[in-house]
Amino acid sequence: MRYLIAETTWKMMSLGHALAQTGTLLTRCEAAEDIEEFHRIGAHDLLVIEASVLRNQTTLTRLRERNPEVPIAVISREADGAQIAAWLMAGADTVLPSEASPEEILARLGAVARRAHGVSLPVSDCGPLRFDLEKRRVHFGATTLSLSPKLYEILEFLALRPGRLATRETLMNHVYGFENEPAPRVFDVYMCNLRAHLAPVEAALAIETVRGEGYRLRVSERRGTARTMAA
Repeated sequence: MRYLIAETTWKMMSLGHALAQTGTLLTRCEAAEDIEEFHRIGAHDLLVIEASVLRNQTTLTRLRERNPEVPIAVISREADGAQIAAWLMAGADTVLPSEASPEEILARLGAVARRAHGVSLPVSDCGPLRFDLEKRRVHFGATTLSLSPKLYEILEFLALRPGRLATRETLMNHVYGFENEPAPRVFDVYMCNLRAHLAPVEAALAIETVRGEGYRLRVSERRGTARTMAA
């Protein structure tokens, strides 16, 4: 998954470092005035923002309007119940205490990001594949697919949105953020390699190319906690 994090304080920079250590993809925004635009154009699964950059509840409302499907986590120090309630009513999905342990904060952020996709646990099935979202691994029965980090991110993005069209630009944005995007032919190689890894299960799960539009994951066999979603 990819998080957009507003690294506007040392505390948030430390949190960003901890997230990066887990393998989570990060889009870092250092200027408070740029957060809304980053949130509008980014392909991320969660926005993490510190309460100190919220001038008022209107800021949260605008963030929600700019990217309504992406959950928002607010990190706050010693906020009272009334303020927390106001943030939640204005568009925040959760408010986390900054004094909580890093392990608790990371676990809470992961839970919010997953559940926005209808996945309650870190391990979830998609067709014949089992995804370990925490360890960033994909299993087919007793076999663990040998996926590079980039291939894993592409497959995870599609698996969390089965049946939904993902444009090439959206996939590139998710995997690379706003920096260091490869040449188009390199991305074509990634997709070719990923399809090769999925060849043993292609009858039940396959990546379809929608000519001129993008890609989507076709899942014709579902089991366990696999989640369906209309195209």
